[in-house]
Amino acid sequence: MNIWIVSREYAGIAEAGGVKNVACSLSESLVSLGHKVTLFIPLYACTDLSLVKNYSCLWHEPVKFKISQTVQSFAYSHGVMNGVDFVFIGHKKFSEKKGVYTYTREDELENANHIHGHGHEDVNFLNTIFQKAVVCYGETCKKEDAPDIIHCQDATAALVPTYMHYKMQIDLQAKSFFSKTKCFVTIHNAGPGYHHSFANVDEAIYYTALPASILSEGICNRKVEPFLLAAKDSVLTTVSPEYANEILSGKVDTDGLSEMFRERNVKIYGITNGIDYSRYDPADTKKSSLPFAFNPIQKNFDGKFKCREYLLNKYCYKQGLHSETISVEENLTSFGHLNPSAEKCVYFVFHGRVVVQKGLDVLIDACKIVLEKSIPAKFILFGQGDVKIEEKLSLLTKDFNGSVVYLRGYSKELSRLCIASADFSLHPSYFEPCGLEDFIAQIYGTIPVAHATGGLCKIVNEKTGFLYKPNEANILSELIEKLCNDYLSNQEKYLNLASYASLYVKENYNWKLITENKYLKLYKNEEV
Repeated sequence: MNIWIVSREYAGIAEAGGVKNVACSLSESLVSLGHKVTLFIPLYACTDLSLVKNYSCLWHEPVKFKISQTVQSFAYSHGVMNGVDFVFIGHKKFSEKKGVYTYTREDELENANHIHGHGHEDVNFLNTIFQKAVVCYGETCKKEDAPDIIHCQDATAALVPTYMHYKMQIDLQAKSFFSKTKCFVTIHNAGPGYHHSFANVDEAIYYTALPASILSEGICNRKVEPFLLAAKDSVLTTVSPEYANEILSGKVDTDGLSEMFRERNVKIYGITNGIDYSRYDPADTKKSSLPFAFNPIQKNFDGKFKCREYLLNKYCYKQGLHSETISVEENLTSFGHLNPSAEKCVYFVFHGRVVVQKGLDVLIDACKIVLEKSIPAKFILFGQGDVKIEEKLSLLTKDFNGSVVYLRGYSKELSRLCIASADFSLHPSYFEPCGLEDFIAQIYGTIPVAHATGGLCKIVNEKTGFLYKPNEANILSELIEKLCNDYLSNQEKYLNLASYASLYVKENYNWKLITENKYLKLYKNEEV
């Protein structure tokens, strides 16, 4: 099959959230199964082309179309990485963006109104030009190059099917080119703030130039919702069966989408994301980016504990006369420290986006309860995001000096090191469509402790990790205390569990297996 994947991010090229991993792994696994894959993505200022081969910036004919009452011109460049063809969509608004979706600290220094971590103010314009440029690209291709499948990743690409079907109504060339194309849209996050909706029909008309008769079918609470429009012209999927159930049943807040989906009898197919074990393999430091190798599957944890000592010595112990808040690397700031302990203690880690969804308030209160009881636990917190939550995390390090360290910023290598160094990883998300951090933790022999929601329910309780509910601080703190005491009295039991969990993920969540047994069957209209 000829398959187009449409995504605003992609691992190794332009990274932001979990969408990058799905776009990358799905594309590469489809190629490995013999299919032709073309990945459409904007060309940002932050785009990394270092691994892209045969890059050509003067490629394909440019296109023009009207948006926001002005005519915009677009160029297409091309390259190949790991067998996947890339079409980079070039426009000056993308080429000035240093972050995929949000402003960077550098942006804020240049313009105080561009606050770090906040979404781009021209987001509607960016999404519209990206999606329209994908459809217009097709109109300039030969008919034999028409895709069998267009698979759009999340709300930023969800309007591609709508644009495509509208163009087929008014343009014979588009109708001919896309006549046999089937569209799929994957919902990665249906929570409030992730819909990329238009405020009202007038705003949607202004950006999209689509008629009100079409846009009105996407109205929910006065907003025009891309996911609702996508439900009419494509097959909807999401990233775990449990999250599909939560969306359709209204168990999670979707800002009205759940009710609209139920009213229209929309079906959402839940397909749990896989993970490419080889990209993280702790037995190979070139792949894992860890300083020491180890193999949880073979119950070889020596390198894991060496990684911990490396992390503690370099990032967590108080160094000399440093203040409690120090810039340890570019774009990385440390708050608090861990005291070296002669007694045995258990290490817990949180890594992820510092946003409300991730349940940081539950985590902070649980930490307080545990540490006020003098439980021998150490907490390593790593991530960035909401400034107010970052401040709460930094205050926690002051309240429990020596037991909590918070590393603010992002580094792929350091994030992996933090996860690999801990005994347990904490995932107190209020909702989690799929979850990737629990997978990575299991690969590194770190046992996940998670709120039983969405994709986190793929953890097999007490066999590959631990689940708890409801998502309350006292419930989480009780579990942390129990695990801490039990681990110290029977470490071997937990190392065996960690070994099994690592093998379980490797054998059951291989991307090639999931692509062949789930996505390809869905593409072919077979039951999944």
